[in-house]
Amino acid sequence: RSIELNDNRAVYRGRLQLDQDRAARGASLARVYDDLGFQQLGVNAASKSLTLAPANASAHRFLSDIYRGVRRREIARVSELLQAQLLQDINVNPVQPSISETNLNIITGGGPAAAGFNEFTPLFERNQIRFNGTGVAGNNDTLGGEAVVSGLYEWFSASAGVFHSETDGFRANNGINQEVYDVYAQAAITPEFNIQAEYRHRDSKEGDLAFNFDPDDFSPNLARTLDQDIARAGLRYSPTPNSDLLVSFMYSDREERITDLVTLVPGVLDGFKDNSVDDEGYQVETQYLYRRDRFNLTAGFAYSEVDRTKEDVFQFIPGPILPSSSKSEISHPRGYFYGNLNLPVPVTWTLGVSYDDYDQEALEVEKVNPKFGVQWDITDDLRLRGAVFRTVKPALVSNRTLEPTQIAGFNQFFDDFNATESWRYGVGLDWRILNSLSIGAEATWRDLNVPFFEDEDAVFEDQDEQLHRAYAFWTPLSEVAFSTEFVYDRLKAEEGNATDSFDYPTKLETISIPLAARYFHPTGFFAGTSVTYVDQEVHRPAGSTGAEGSDQFVVVDAAIGWRLPKRLGIVSLEVRNLFDKEFEYQDDSFREFQNAPSIGPYIPDRTILGRITLNF
Repeated sequence: RSIELNDNRAVYRGRLQLDQDRAARGASLARVYDDLGFQQLGVNAASKSLTLAPANASAHRFLSDIYRGVRRREIARVSELLQAQLLQDINVNPVQPSISETNLNIITGGGPAAAGFNEFTPLFERNQIRFNGTGVAGNNDTLGGEAVVSGLYEWFSASAGVFHSETDGFRANNGINQEVYDVYAQAAITPEFNIQAEYRHRDSKEGDLAFNFDPDDFSPNLARTLDQDIARAGLRYSPTPNSDLLVSFMYSDREERITDLVTLVPGVLDGFKDNSVDDEGYQVETQYLYRRDRFNLTAGFAYSEVDRTKEDVFQFIPGPILPSSSKSEISHPRGYFYGNLNLPVPVTWTLGVSYDDYDQEALEVEKVNPKFGVQWDITDDLRLRGAVFRTVKPALVSNRTLEPTQIAGFNQFFDDFNATESWRYGVGLDWRILNSLSIGAEATWRDLNVPFFEDEDAVFEDQDEQLHRAYAFWTPLSEVAFSTEFVYDRLKAEEGNATDSFDYPTKLETISIPLAARYFHPTGFFAGTSVTYVDQEVHRPAGSTGAEGSDQFVVVDAAIGWRLPKRLGIVSLEVRNLFDKEFEYQDDSFREFQNAPSIGPYIPDRTILGRITLNF
């Protein structure tokens, strides 16, 4: 109802003076949608708001928060977070280390049990110091916690936090140990001029996390370590009430090492692999935003450069050691221009263009990429969306950028390999039948040209993706919410480097149908359960050692919890795969960026998590 009263825009800031308060603007609207299980509605609301107001920090934070837990959206999620930070005023909201990093592989089911710290934003701000903390414990020796101290004094705000998470996983060598440290500071030199700086350190140790259809298909000796330091600085200058200038600089030193012991001839000959990559790079970006009542413009330029050193050692056991090393440089200048025009009033047009010049040894990609999107509010309750655009996956330091991440509600930055060229086509229809009932559907296609190095040359291979969904969200009572979706996800890859070297399936089809119910009592008690049907089929090329086949299964999840009085925090208990169902499933690890596997949405083992979040 509040969105309807605000000209069908998501409400971050109304037109009353009360709503100009920084604290009110910092509240996480995404939490409402996530608690209800209405994620797609949240994406729609945030995307529409960003089309109309691309300089709204709360809208960027909204989209970033709603992307938490969405597969292959990590670049878009942290990019929206970066844009929100650069556009925001000083505030006491904590900067959580866990949301600033990508692919942390945190086991969480979302919903009201997984509270974010900005859920406890005060209505009014004053000079103060706040503490937010959360602790998690569960089976499989799962243990974790996060703590942040944040403060505000006059024109200066700061935040410092630490995150730790560890688990043994559901099988042998499936463990994870993550640590992230974050320090952030922001100062309002004048009302029009803000500066900020942030430093993060990450230390990760992981086993073989990939779920390649057969749960027993893994390496018992694979070990991956990651050590990364990131420093960034940024500023926002608003020369007029209708314009903003953003400048961002990032530096990253990333060291990754992967070791594995493989059997070459059983009982006779083994091989030990030790591969390390050291990426040291920087990224400079600037962006100008201009807005009027019926249109807005966003223009920007970015340059990233990475110096890469690779050290590879292969040792035959018993036998000789074969070392090799190489150095290379990645450079990627790019620019973009986007315009949104609201004319006639029910229709919003998005027109844009970007330019990429990617250079990495033999791999050179120079493209001019058109962007088009349209959103037509046929009625106040019925919206038709469409888009077509081309994107080149940029070489990003810390996996984030200032460039707009979506067009008409369709994401354009996926966790692909660097320099991947892709066309995306999409159409969607969203209908609010009643204030309590919304349905919709969205169909998208992606045509990809994925680069691979073959000896000294670079070759491109074709891949096709389809992602279609239909949804229904219903709140028959103020205490009860129901949600359901039908999702069809298909990948087709031609045989070649992808299928031979990266174990891509030639075809992967997945249908998932989740049905969820949630209950919220005025005293703070909440409970929820979901039932998800999954039907998957995996095909691999002849001669592949990877598992293939099909499987159908049903997974039941449940959660219960209590919101403490006076907004002191939340206590919850969550059980995923309640009935300990065993199944086969192919996750997306094979197509994640930087070969960084991610825990899939379904685990063939009962997972129990107790969680407490406190706010002082």
